[in-house]
Amino acid sequence: MDPTAFDNLKTVLEGAVYDADLQGRIVVIDRRDLADLARLSREYTISFQLHDAPDSPVTCTVQLSIDFAELVNERLHHGRSGCRLAVVFTMPIRRSSVCALIEGTLRTIWGEERIIRQTLSWQFPHERGPYKNEATVEFSRLIYEENAADLPEMVPYMISSLEELQPLSGQ
Repeated sequence: MDPTAFDNLKTVLEGAVYDADLQGRIVVIDRRDLADLARLSREYTISFQLHDAPDSPVTCTVQLSIDFAELVNERLHHGRSGCRLAVVFTMPIRRSSVCALIEGTLRTIWGEERIIRQTLSWQFPHERGPYKNEATVEFSRLIYEENAADLPEMVPYMISSLEELQPLSGQ
């Protein structure tokens, strides 16, 4: 059986991230390749931090996912299969006002057309922080195999984001 579009995109993404790791720019700290049998979906995530900041509180996690409908679409050859891509930056912050700076930084790097979502959480009962901020860069469309060459080109944007968000963490 041929590999799915998801498998091919995952391989390209993983290779691009590990190339940056081998160049000493980042350090991969986690990787997951999940198949959800209840929902019949797949998700691949790879997380990394800047190499020159080994105790960095800022982490980038790239998420590639495909749902049941897209998998069926590809297997039945009714069309091309598309995946969702999101890039999540996780960091501690002390004040919610920093969220505006984080959003501005990500918009400058990723462009105005991207969807930026931030979620703050804290460990109860410590409501005064620090907060855990998850800033997600979402793409408003599916990505397809013909977009595979775009994935390696995104890695420098991810690294730039880590570098620019580093001074904002802990604020």
